[in-house]
Amino acid sequence: MAAFAAASSALNAESRPDSLGAVLPTRALGRTGEQITAFTLGGAHVGRAESEAMAQKLIETAMELGCRSFDTARAYEKGLSEERYGRYLSPKYRDKVFIGTKTHGRTRDAVRKDLEASLRCMKVDHIDLWQIHNIRSVKDAETAFENGVVEEFYKAREEGLVRHIGFTGHRNYLAHLRFLELLKEHGTPMDTCLMPMNLVDPHYDSFIVNVMPKLMEENYGIFAMKTFAHGNLIGVDRFGKEVAKEARKENPTDANITPRDMHHYIYSLPVCSLVSGCLFDKEVRENIANLSNFKGMTAKDRDALIAKTSPFQGRTFEYYKA
Repeated sequence: MAAFAAASSALNAESRPDSLGAVLPTRALGRTGEQITAFTLGGAHVGRAESEAMAQKLIETAMELGCRSFDTARAYEKGLSEERYGRYLSPKYRDKVFIGTKTHGRTRDAVRKDLEASLRCMKVDHIDLWQIHNIRSVKDAETAFENGVVEEFYKAREEGLVRHIGFTGHRNYLAHLRFLELLKEHGTPMDTCLMPMNLVDPHYDSFIVNVMPKLMEENYGIFAMKTFAHGNLIGVDRFGKEVAKEARKENPTDANITPRDMHHYIYSLPVCSLVSGCLFDKEVRENIANLSNFKGMTAKDRDALIAKTSPFQGRTFEYYKA
């Protein structure tokens, strides 16, 4: 972890208010020259929100509190997440926000079809960040090249339909390493990577330890997800419901590690933004407060937190790792 010893609050840029009010601290989107807010609202939960009113409330609360970065994917809730962005986000705020979406497609035709649907559903003429979603294995990484997916991503960017391109995954860090290797071999670098990053990750099959240094070498914009391991690290299930203490396994909160600690650890790393899904506006407020309260973290404090999470390593919490 010594490579990240210099990571601190200095990663935040001074944010400038826009016509809507104060904006959250921003960070550089890798080598693109663009700045985005260090908190990104995740779109899967916008799609899962219990009502249209709550979906709109999630978006409006994030905007009110200065978030200007929003993530989604074509597959989230069978397109409902993108449709809700098209109803409540882009018509009112398009010129103020950075919108990213993703495709599960693994053929040239499939990703183009998804792109056209994403543009239509979100009611935009371009997407700020388009990502190859959930690269699951070394073979999957190779398939993206064999089937022309990466080439189609480049074509979409050249056409002005997308501004930046990237990839995501949460199952196997070796898949990320192979994909980065292929991108370099083909001379087709991408701009961003979204991957799971939390206090348990460094202990085994780690994206932070194994992939982040490679991304830093090429100045990628690094997005963090699953900071609570889908809620497992704080005793909440993936649908946002609190698990009764007698029915759950001991987790880091029992060792006096707070959600704020978990977020501050991520903000102390060279990430451009932390992506978090929220089912209720209260959660949006809590997550954004964690960024607003971040004043930096020393390498010593970071390592102490990682050491305290050692008992919780394994797939009991990070079940999504292959």
